[in-house]
Amino acid sequence: MRGGPRTMIGIDVLKQLQAPALDEADRPITTVVYSVPCERCGREVGIALNALRAPSFHRVDEQVECPEIQERRSKGDGGLLLMMCRPLKQSLDARCDAAAVTATAPDAGRARRVCCSIPGVSTAQYSPNEARSLAEIWQAHGQAKLATSLRAAAATAERSPLVRTFAATGLVGALLLGPLGGWFMVTRKPAAPPPSLPAAQLQAAERSEPPSDLGPADAPPRSAAALPALAATDPTPARSQNTSEAAMPARPAEMAPGEAPVPGAPAVASTGADAAPAVASTAAPAPTPEEGAKVRLPDIVMIPGGAFAMGGVESAELPVHRVTIKPFALGKYPVTVGEWKECVTDKACADVTSGPDDNPVTNVSYDDAKAYLAWLSRVVGKPFRLPTEAEWEYAARGGATTKFWWGDQMRAGMAGCSGCNDAGEPSRLMKVGSFQANPFGLFDMGGCVDQWVADSWHKTYQGAPSDGSAWTDEQSFVRVIRSGSWKNDASYVRSGSRDHYDARVRYPTHGFRVALSL
Repeated sequence: MRGGPRTMIGIDVLKQLQAPALDEADRPITTVVYSVPCERCGREVGIALNALRAPSFHRVDEQVECPEIQERRSKGDGGLLLMMCRPLKQSLDARCDAAAVTATAPDAGRARRVCCSIPGVSTAQYSPNEARSLAEIWQAHGQAKLATSLRAAAATAERSPLVRTFAATGLVGALLLGPLGGWFMVTRKPAAPPPSLPAAQLQAAERSEPPSDLGPADAPPRSAAALPALAATDPTPARSQNTSEAAMPARPAEMAPGEAPVPGAPAVASTGADAAPAVASTAAPAPTPEEGAKVRLPDIVMIPGGAFAMGGVESAELPVHRVTIKPFALGKYPVTVGEWKECVTDKACADVTSGPDDNPVTNVSYDDAKAYLAWLSRVVGKPFRLPTEAEWEYAARGGATTKFWWGDQMRAGMAGCSGCNDAGEPSRLMKVGSFQANPFGLFDMGGCVDQWVADSWHKTYQGAPSDGSAWTDEQSFVRVIRSGSWKNDASYVRSGSRDHYDARVRYPTHGFRVALSL
């Protein structure tokens, strides 16, 4: 974890407002990973499935080594890589057709479960709810027979003979207790009526506070109307030795060339790395260590609305156009390995993580990011999403009109990218927050890790929306990535730089950060 004891801020405050957590057996399965033998190369290849996308390679190195993928690349057909090669899919389909699904036999009062056996792939047991969730995944991939079997077995497991046993026991108990109950009613003495209380005491009792030993889970939920004000910053993570300590000068809101200042656009005050951003509000009380250790969730920063000139100098960054942004919340850092592991533990995300918990999570596709956001929304009870491309650039600029938020030239110690710091130092992925925060209090908005945004890829900004909303094309699998990574040079780190990639494919430098509408 970053720094010392975890401070409850931003999203952690939202976590307190969630509904009670579901039991383990009631949590839906959103992603499953299987090891499938490929009919062509004979390898055992990991594949990941969920209801939102086609089956895909689980590991990028296995995808790279696939003979069919290599053939496509050699023919120049590598722009949009296959989610899964044809022989591997044929192997999976054949094994799904031979799958056996049954409900387990009753066992000494234990709930019955669903056993699903896919020859050569997997044999596992699930609760009825998990089986239905798994059925939705297989149904989405054309395995209607397997999905139907899972649903039927789930219904059978819930119609357990234990129900009839309990019913019979209850009938016998009623026959035995009936006469005893009648005897009790005849022989017991009438209870004395409770003493009447004055009206003032009754009202005081109704207004009494709950017992002091109740924890946060027992307290009534707070009103969601207070959510926009809930944000703050936690202690700044340790920076690299190259980090500049000088405070940045104040910068005006960015405007298009020759454009007059926009009325109402925020004037962004300068902030050093140790100064709290002006848009952050009061932090909530810190939880106990036990509470803080339950779930590691991203920290968020509130970003004020305003107007800016979006775009840059490359053809894909033209034309420069004026965009108005509504206030929103954005992750203070890219999502980390430790935060991603919480989703993996909850069986909602694929286990693609590597490296220390304070590193940004990498090797995630756009679809992986969406799976994490769906899980986070369920856990916290708020609709988290990816930032739009316009929101991301507005936040990355921090009110600046220059190429980078600190100026027009790359400076050592400001971003994690190739050749951007000490001469001759090899580029490497560093933990989040290793460099200085921008004026909005955001870290790694340029360099460190590529970041998915919500928009589909368009070759230029011609026709782009001016209200900051996502510009999407549901017929396209290609999505925008921003920021550049530790492997890219300084040109990728510019606030206006943009790139794209197949949303279905994982890549070792790709990560993301969370956003929330206010």
